[in-house]
Amino acid sequence: MKLAIIGPLKRGYNELRLMEEAKKQFDSVSYFSIPQLVISVNSDGFDIRYKNKSLLDYDAILPRVPRSYKTFGTNVLYLLRDAGKPLPIRPDSVIVSHNKFLTLAALVEREVPVPGTYLSLKRDVLEKVLEEVGFPLVLKLLYGSHGAGVMFADSKPSALSIIDALERFKEPIFAEEFIKGAGEDIRAYIVGGKVFASMKRIAKEGERRANIGMGGRGEPYKLSPEEKRIAERAARAIGMKVCGIDIMQSENGPVVIETNVNAEFKGLEAATGKNVAGAIVRYVKRLASEKGK
Repeated sequence: MKLAIIGPLKRGYNELRLMEEAKKQFDSVSYFSIPQLVISVNSDGFDIRYKNKSLLDYDAILPRVPRSYKTFGTNVLYLLRDAGKPLPIRPDSVIVSHNKFLTLAALVEREVPVPGTYLSLKRDVLEKVLEEVGFPLVLKLLYGSHGAGVMFADSKPSALSIIDALERFKEPIFAEEFIKGAGEDIRAYIVGGKVFASMKRIAKEGERRANIGMGGRGEPYKLSPEEKRIAERAARAIGMKVCGIDIMQSENGPVVIETNVNAEFKGLEAATGKNVAGAIVRYVKRLASEKGK
């Protein structure tokens, strides 16, 4: 059985670990860098190639589509789906998960609890809302990742200063209810639609963002039954059988603050000792095996 891993130009820890584990499970493993792929479409059909290799020749596909390649990557996944290739994520989940507001809209539609959130293009429109929401307040870029683009405003003047900058650059203004306990969150990693591993992420001193990439540390964490149910429901809402779900505890219970279609797992493997890469590869192989029956 042949596996194709689709990912960024530069292979990091996650891609190398997946290849390492895949070589134990598959007869052949190839890595395809997304910006080096070429899609061809003509009256005879379509193909997705890199040099002399076609993605259509592979039995199993494992996509890791970063935000910078989300549009092209989504097109590739739609074509692979149309070709009958089993995928661990829906093609549209790439676009939705890389857009924080679309993510929240999809979650709310499936009755997954989320923080109170507001989106606007204009300061004067949002300023009226801020009076009702109160402070502190979280302001985000729609497309940030690894904690980048997340800002905290402790007062109206500081909020307006951030909003003015976003408006000047014609960025949508994304405001989110502040949840007490900022500096800690929970990462649940979904494999095959179920929670495989989870950890608590704790921010470094003086930082409110708990992301490992921002200097946070991870420690093993056992999800409560409610947290587990919410994490798995969130993954279904976005259409992802392999992903990361970030949760915080609000005064009214757990809420999902983010879904991650391209979630990293280096910190999770280190914190829990679990073989996340191996679990992902086994699930993708099972998908392909079931498709072949």
